[in-house]
Amino acid sequence: TALGFTEEDDAQTCVTFSPAIDIEKATNGEDADLPTGPFIPVGDAVTWTYVVTNTGDVPLTNVTVTDNRGVEVSCPQDTLAIGESFECTANGTAEEGQYANVGTVVGTPPEGGDPVTDTDPSHYFGATPAIDIEKATNGEDADNPTGPFIPSGSQVTWTYVVTNTGNVDLTNVTVTDNRGVAVTCPQDTLAVVE
Repeated sequence: TALGFTEEDDAQTCVTFSPAIDIEKATNGEDADLPTGPFIPVGDAVTWTYVVTNTGDVPLTNVTVTDNRGVEVSCPQDTLAIGESFECTANGTAEEGQYANVGTVVGTPPEGGDPVTDTDPSHYFGATPAIDIEKATNGEDADNPTGPFIPSGSQVTWTYVVTNTGNVDLTNVTVTDNRGVAVTCPQDTLAVVE
C-alpha cells in the first residue's frame, strides 16, 4: 500500500492505493508449476509464455519480465493499465532430464511507490527414450557366425533380454523375430533401467 496526497481548500487528503502484479508462466502451453511438467524430447523446441496482469488499483510502468535460467524474454510493452494483461514469450531447446526455471515480473507504480513483483516457476522433463535388446541362442550371445554347433533336430532356445536404457518409462514394448518364430514376453511395459 502506498500513500498519495491531494490538496482541497488548503487541506491535505490522504489517498491510499495498492499496486500489485501477477505472472503466470507456462511451458509448451502447460502450467507446469510442479515437476515433472510436460515430457519433451531432447533437442525439441521449448516455448515459455509469461502472462503478466496488473492486479492492483494503479497503472504500472517499467514492467519487465526476466527468467532465472538466462533465457531471453520478449514482451510487447512495458506498461500495464489497471486490470490489463499482456503475454511475453521465450524460446529454448529441451535439455536432458528434469528442468526448472522461474519467471519474475517487476513493475513500478506512480507517485514514487515501491516496485511490485511476482514470480512463477515452470518445469519440463527432457526425454531420451532408448531401448536395448540382447539375443542369445541356447545361452550363447552369438552375434557373429558361427554361433553354437547344434545337432540337427535338437531343440533351439532363443532368449531376448530387453532393457529400457532411456530416462522415461516405455509402453507397448514388443519383440519380434525376422524368421517368424513366436516370441513370448512377460510384459509390455518397461520402467527406466528395467
